[in-house]
Amino acid sequence: MLSTTGSPRTVGGAVTVDSTQLNGVRLEMRGLPKWGSCDYDTAEHVVDILGSQAIAVAVVSVDRDTDFWRRFEKDALVFHEAIIKTSRKIAGWAKPANILKFLLLSSACAAATGHALGSDRRRRIVSAKGLQLIETNVICDQEVEGEENLEVFTSFWSEQNIPKRRLAAFGFEMVTESVVVTTDIAEPALILPDYVAGLGLAATLDDAGRLPLPLSQELAVKLLNRLKAKGKLIVQDQIFDVSYDDIFKDVMTRARQIADG
Repeated sequence: MLSTTGSPRTVGGAVTVDSTQLNGVRLEMRGLPKWGSCDYDTAEHVVDILGSQAIAVAVVSVDRDTDFWRRFEKDALVFHEAIIKTSRKIAGWAKPANILKFLLLSSACAAATGHALGSDRRRRIVSAKGLQLIETNVICDQEVEGEENLEVFTSFWSEQNIPKRRLAAFGFEMVTESVVVTTDIAEPALILPDYVAGLGLAATLDDAGRLPLPLSQELAVKLLNRLKAKGKLIVQDQIFDVSYDDIFKDVMTRARQIADG
């Protein structure tokens, strides 16, 4: 997940890869720099890997310049005050930036998975229900670090995941076997979504502000268009329109009562 100082836009990236190809992807990515330290030739090489190895690539961006986001930040103070009063500890997972991270990454994972299901027509194992069985393993970098953060992210992923009834209507049954958090050193394939998010951010910004990006908007768009031409890319631009009440429902109502109490 990437953003720049002075811009209200935050971008997340996700990549789906066939598990049988994952070891090959790891070998190709090992030793490559992360997005922030790349040059054009390296970014082009990574896009070539994506074009040949990825089933789907998703870029999801959220514009935080909304009244919803400003109210979200205020509600966060109420929510935290209630947590501190009741448990005497700070809940990092409930901070606005972390919740945005969970929403964005889970949305990107769901978008990449959905695009993969729609574009990859290979025959699969048939489940006991007579549906094509899709087994997925979600791997995230340490932006989702910590046991509580992982638990919350997993619940967000479950919410964002494609509804089972809709999947069944298209002949699929999907099972998420695991959600793993690790580093790009331990899992070099994580460098792929890092580049995807970076290219997605660069492509949306005319001016990167005080933190210059390694590639210009023109070059980022050029590389993303290669993936688009191959039918690999899905891009979703969203405006932040979520509230603490939407996410936590009765818990947020109780938090207000405690904070006022």
